[in-house]
Amino acid sequence: MTRLEDRLARLEQRTEEIHRMLRHLIEIQMQSMAQLPAEQPSRSPTESDLAIQEQTSDALEAPVQPIWIEPDPLEIQYQLAVNWAAAGRTEDLSDFDLSGRNLRNLDLKDAKLFRSNLSRGDLTASRLARAEMAEADFSRTQMARVDLTRANLTQADLTFANLSYAKLEGAKLRYAMLTRANLSGANLSGADLGGAQLNKANLTRANLKDAAVNHRQLASVSTLDGATMPDGRIYDGDPEPYKV
Repeated sequence: MTRLEDRLARLEQRTEEIHRMLRHLIEIQMQSMAQLPAEQPSRSPTESDLAIQEQTSDALEAPVQPIWIEPDPLEIQYQLAVNWAAAGRTEDLSDFDLSGRNLRNLDLKDAKLFRSNLSRGDLTASRLARAEMAEADFSRTQMARVDLTRANLTQADLTFANLSYAKLEGAKLRYAMLTRANLSGANLSGADLGGAQLNKANLTRANLKDAAVNHRQLASVSTLDGATMPDGRIYDGDPEPYKV
């Protein structure tokens, strides 16, 4: 049973409990009416009294109808993402809103997440190799040690994302927003960073060997301490050799 089904089952059970309580209260009220003091003058039941008694009797005999609770569409999207691999890897997750969700250690290899919102979520150590995520929003997302090998992140928003020690070998990051992203220790070997914004990004000890990136982009980062540059040399603090 999924988390959504469990939630609906609990709501249905609670609804049945409320109906049983109402029936019990109606029975108590009818018993109280039957035990009125004898000194009260009796009167013949009016048509209104008979109608009320008939409605009360019908209410007691009628079966309890469950109340339908409309499922939360964001919860459904989250469950589809969490169970994506187990369900056969066929669901298209494009345009999903998964913002703020816990997606740690998920297997989403080859998933389609075009334009999906994963901002402020947690994708720590998840596997997204070859995933299609063009124009997706990963701003302020925890993505440490995530596997994005050969993933398509064209025009993706990775502003303030934590990509420390991420695997980005051969990834497509053309025109991606990596402003103030933490890429310390990340492997970007062979990645395509053409047109990507790297303003104030942290590339400490990052591997940029054979990456498609120009000197202007590298000059905009906050630090390259210990990074492996596109030509295979370790950055020594002098940007001159990388002006091409």
